[in-house]
Parts: sequence; C-alpha cells; structure tokens
Amino acid sequence: MSTTEATTKGSAPRLAFGVVLFVAWGLATIVWVASTVNLVADGDAAAIVSAIVAFALLALLAVMEGLEVAVIDRWRAIYPDRPTSQLAAWLAARQLFVAAIVTTATILIHRKEITVPLTGISITKEPGLKIFDIAWTTLTVLWFAQIFPKHMAAMNPDRYLHHLRKSFFPVVEVVRRIGASQPGEWTASAVERRLNWHMTDAEKMQETVAPPAESLGHIWRELIPESPPEKRAPAPRDET
Repeated sequence: MSTTEATTKGSAPRLAFGVVLFVAWGLATIVWVASTVNLVADGDAAAIVSAIVAFALLALLAVMEGLEVAVIDRWRAIYPDRPTSQLAAWLAARQLFVAAIVTTATILIHRKEITVPLTGISITKEPGLKIFDIAWTTLTVLWFAQIFPKHMAAMNPDRYLHHLRKSFFPVVEVVRRIGASQPGEWTASAVERRLNWHMTDAEKMQETVAPPAESLGHIWRELIPESPPEKRAPAPRDET
C-alpha cells in the first residue's frame, strides 16, 4: 500500500468524525441562540448583553492567538535589536488575555435554561447545563478563536501585523510592564531550580549540532496543505 493510499484511508475516519462534530456544534449553536432569544423574550435583558460581550471577548481572543504566531514568526524582522527575552516576556503577558477571556466568556455564555426549538424540551438542572457549556464553548474557542486565527497569521504574518499590531501591541505591552505574569515566572524559576531542570552542557552541545527548528509560523502553515495549481486550458492559436 502506498503512503498516499494509507494517508487517504487513515483520514477518512478523521474526516467523518470532524463532520459529525461540526454538525453537532451547529445544532448546539441553534439551541444556544434560541435559548438566548427565549430568555430575552421573558424579560431577561442581561442574556443579550452577555451574549454580545462574550462574542466580543472571543473576537479579542482570536486576535491575540493570531498575534502569537505572527509575532514569533516576524520578531527578528520588526525588532532586530531587541533580545529574545523581550519576546518571551511579551508572550507571557499575552497569556493573561487567554486565561481571562476563556474564563469570562464561559461564564457569560452560560444560560440558566437551555431550550430545544420546536420540541418543548428544556434543560434547567445540572449537570446538563454544565456539560452543554463546556462542550459548546470548548469547540467554539478551539475552532474559531484559536485554530482559525493562528492559521491566518501563519499564512501571512506581515499582513496580520499590519492590520492589528498598532491597535493591540500597546495593550499587551501595558500588561507586560505592570508585571501581571511575574508570579508565574517566579513559580517556573523556583520549580526549575528545585528540579535542576536547566540544560546540561551535553544537552546544550547536542542542541548546537541539531538542525535549526522550523518557526512556529512555518509549522502552522503546514496545517492545511496548499491546493495544487489549477490547470488552465491553452489559449487558442490565431489561425490568421
């Protein structure tokens, strides 16, 4: 069996599961939207406000996730004189947005009642509500606030940075300067010293002879193989 045939057969179950998962997510989205509309119709105005804020936060998360890939891929080009330690500090500060947004969005997305349209079925008790929140929020964040923006940034990091760098770099820089990520850095330093986690001389020597690692942007670009160029019909010859 050739490698291509093996890959095709191996990807069939993955493709089928992806389709099922996406259809399930689509149905769950309809249920969530219908539940929100029902709550608003019953006088719960906070439901629409929480929905708008939640999706605005997810959009911000998507921007930050894409920035991670684009900044790593183009750091040397945009800041040739800055050390890698500043890049590491910037990435650590960016994580605050990931943690805060995912937590807050999960809380805002929660509905006290989940109603299935046209069935009269509703879920008002645990653990049904929690299971719905976790499943729907996880897939929404994974697909549309992580994988999608990361791949966009990897495909064209320069364009991504051109549109978003001026607006969002200063925000992350403020977080870096106030030291919000400092306790995590202290913890990592203390545990690593305790476990003697640093590279030995032999490991450092091995790293110097190893081939250079591909950039994060290059790796993400490989997530979706490029389509082969379309074959165009030859132009008709002029018989005159």
